[in-house]
Amino acid sequence: MSAGAGGGSSPHDGAVSAGAGGGSSPRGAARFSERRAYAYGVTAALLLLMLAPLFRRPPVDSFPLSTYPMFSWGRHDAQTAVERAVGVDSRGGRRPIPPRLVGSEEVLQAKATLAQSIRQGARAARALCRGIASRVAAQDGYADLVAVEIRTDTFDAVAFFEGQEAPVDSKLHATCKVGAR
Repeated sequence: MSAGAGGGSSPHDGAVSAGAGGGSSPRGAARFSERRAYAYGVTAALLLLMLAPLFRRPPVDSFPLSTYPMFSWGRHDAQTAVERAVGVDSRGGRRPIPPRLVGSEEVLQAKATLAQSIRQGARAARALCRGIASRVAAQDGYADLVAVEIRTDTFDAVAFFEGQEAPVDSKLHATCKVGAR
């Protein structure tokens, strides 16, 4: 039987298998050590890249780590402006108009509708106000309302949640009467 016909072994078989598998030969052990060093190096580099945002000055909020600046950075005030539709009763009391009467069941869509009409100017704000007033007039739970206002109210968020719900500043964009009441 010949060596190449499957029964015997080639003189190169031992050298190839020892080198490829990283066996006990000095050459195989060196390759294994090189691969291990490469893997450790790549891991360390990726780890340093991932942690780099922590060491930037000023700190930068970035992937993959977030410093959550909206919670960790100081604010000079806690005021927020809110575009809204407000119903006014005969005694001058005010209460918010629900989003569905503004034009959408979705709160953010109703807010966007109000903000867009305010941005477009007095004519657009009055048109939206009249539409809201007609929907208010058609609803049963709003018979006490005599007017609708489109306004931007600025609130101190911290004070608001402590019970001081009155706005610290208001800007009236449009007002209109509700029905023929």
